[in-house]
Amino acid sequence: RIMRGNKTLRYFAAHIKKLPFLTFREKYVLRKRSKGITLEKISLKFQVTEARIRQIEKEAVKKIKSGLYQQKLFEK
Repeated sequence: RIMRGNKTLRYFAAHIKKLPFLTFREKYVLRKRSKGITLEKISLKFQVTEARIRQIEKEAVKKIKSGLYQQKLFEK
């Protein structure tokens, strides 16, 4: 989960356009969750369960934290 105190994830959420390896859903979920939007509201947008939104969020965070994707991000 994205923790509000986690500066790294807030940084990535603020610079979401620079993360080309994330899908639209992953970007959207990270942006909205970093702004404090509830899982319920996001799940209504995509017509999926709150559990699925948590999974999407977890996948996005995993990609961001992986060394391969960080290398691609900072190459430019």
